[in-house]
Amino acid sequence: MRASVIILASERRNSIVGDEMLKDVAVPGSVQCLQELAQHYQMVYIGARPVFTLRTRKNGWRKSGFPSGHVCLGETQAERLALARELRERFDFIAGIGDRWDDNELHLEIGCLSIILQEHAGDWAGVPQRILNWQRRQPVVTTMLTAVDSSLPA
Repeated sequence: MRASVIILASERRNSIVGDEMLKDVAVPGSVQCLQELAQHYQMVYIGARPVFTLRTRKNGWRKSGFPSGHVCLGETQAERLALARELRERFDFIAGIGDRWDDNELHLEIGCLSIILQEHAGDWAGVPQRILNWQRRQPVVTTMLTAVDSSLPA
């Protein structure tokens, strides 16, 4: 399974009233960063938006240049936590990127590196290197098979 990066922050809201809620714009540097990451990782997006906006969100992200990926939406933290529990069974997450402190809770739920950027102005340029550095520090897990001597007491 290809390793995945979960993205919890990738846009800046102009407004949260009516149709304006759907006119989010990309945070500077986010599209380039995620395009770079998508060369090595599968993208998974969790947005804090109503589910009925899913098609509009996907189209908006595609038009903005975000790499394709699995997209889930949940308005509340409880809904997003439930999504994270489901997603951790389907994806092998390496890192999570967010712009809200409570995004840490989602990253903890899926058991990955948590990167929290400043809202609307985070330093996206350094994210790929942070993920690579973290990955290099992870222990290599190997499975060792051993023969069991049936003559030994249990």
